[in-house]
Amino acid sequence: MFEKIKNKFLSKQFLIFGIIGGINTILSQLIYIVLVKFGMIVSLSSVLGDSLTIIISYFANMKFTYNEKPSLKSAITFPLSYLPGLIVNMLIVILVADVFHAPKEYAKLVSLPITIPLNYVCMSLIIKLTSKKKEI
Repeated sequence: MFEKIKNKFLSKQFLIFGIIGGINTILSQLIYIVLVKFGMIVSLSSVLGDSLTIIISYFANMKFTYNEKPSLKSAITFPLSYLPGLIVNMLIVILVADVFHAPKEYAKLVSLPITIPLNYVCMSLIIKLTSKKKEI
């Protein structure tokens, strides 16, 4: 089992996913900070920041991580892969910012060690289910 986990998370595919995720995280974080600075509540700011970057993530991951052509089926199901991560992220942001009163601008970063692997596993499953190639 350890070998299977190691192969999944120490792979070229996960590295590419991580790079794309890093770029998306920076964009999402910037959107989140701007929205918080304008007075929007942290949970909504977090969800909007993540939601707006899903489009970039979809096309970049389809091309570079999974080597798949975008399709209507994968475009519709792809956002579903983010739902668990979005929910966990939002809960952590609320907990860090509203319960522990940490700086709101950085509360979103606390969730990354949990949401990155969670998003990768969920996204890989969705892509595998919608792929014409079954080796993902």
